[in-house]
Amino acid sequence: MSEILTDAQLHRLTGAKSSDAQKLILDENQIPYVRRRDGKPAVTWEMVNQSQLTYKNRFNSKDANIQLPSGINMGAANG
Repeated sequence: MSEILTDAQLHRLTGAKSSDAQKLILDENQIPYVRRRDGKPAVTWEMVNQSQLTYKNRFNSKDANIQLPSGINMGAANG
């Protein structure tokens, strides 16, 4: 099971501190999330990675040079 990103990880991934801004960036980049009872987004790395695989599959080439949308820091996955 994939663990839910901490608040710090979600901030690092999106570059936004407020939950409203985080949700906007997640929506813009088609990364699914669940709204917690307190309104904050809950995201797992599996959700992020699956979204990026879907994004890459829009290109019909394994060798396509993928330019990720602005607002997403995939380097955050490396700690």
